[in-house]
Amino acid sequence: MENINKLAAVARIKWICISRNTAVMVGPVLTVALVLACKILYGKNTGGELPPILTSLILNLGISMNICMDGFLMVGTAIAEEKEKHTLRVLMTSSVTGWQYFIGSILFPFVLTVAINGVVLLISGIPLEQVPMLQFFFVSAVASLISCVIGMIVGICAKNQMSANLIACPLMLVLMMVPVFGNLSEGLHKVSGFLFTGVLTGMAEGFANGVPYAVKPLDMAVLGGELVISILLFLILYKRNGYEKE
Repeated sequence: MENINKLAAVARIKWICISRNTAVMVGPVLTVALVLACKILYGKNTGGELPPILTSLILNLGISMNICMDGFLMVGTAIAEEKEKHTLRVLMTSSVTGWQYFIGSILFPFVLTVAINGVVLLISGIPLEQVPMLQFFFVSAVASLISCVIGMIVGICAKNQMSANLIACPLMLVLMMVPVFGNLSEGLHKVSGFLFTGVLTGMAEGFANGVPYAVKPLDMAVLGGELVISILLFLILYKRNGYEKE
């Protein structure tokens, strides 16, 4: 019970920190607004009926933007803000463990990211009967988790919120744009297959084209490998920076 209370306390602190940051909280709203705007504009140009290539583009853009913005910025800037205000070090001098801090920090951003991915799917224009929901939300959840962990790595490495944004933005651009524009280049398409965002957008592309999708061994290897590597890297940096109690 004590461990759960500590975890809940960390999650509550993170919720307060993130919800007060307007610049970060506008991300999910911006994602939904962009998807709606694209759907309306493309719909006007095509007479209201969107071809699969456009619904695929809309969904890919929306989920890539959501995962990268919410995961990287929401988590990374929250940790950087704690470092700026010296509240992170105070929190770590208590009996909070690295795992409690880890889970409590990503809980709200993770749930929000998965939920917004569901909203993006609903408004993208893809017929829901073409979407195996269990697989979509499984891949979406794992990709969202990886993004949140990378956001924690960014926050641990950054000195302040500004440097967190400077570190996160190039990562966001690569992980967003490589999968979205992968069809324009054979090289980008191959690279995309080894990115967690590429696995998610590849699945979405199959949905849009009505192609039955099953999680392939390579997809599982990419998602599982990048998740394990990102968690281990965070824990190493967390302890190296002296936040873990001996």
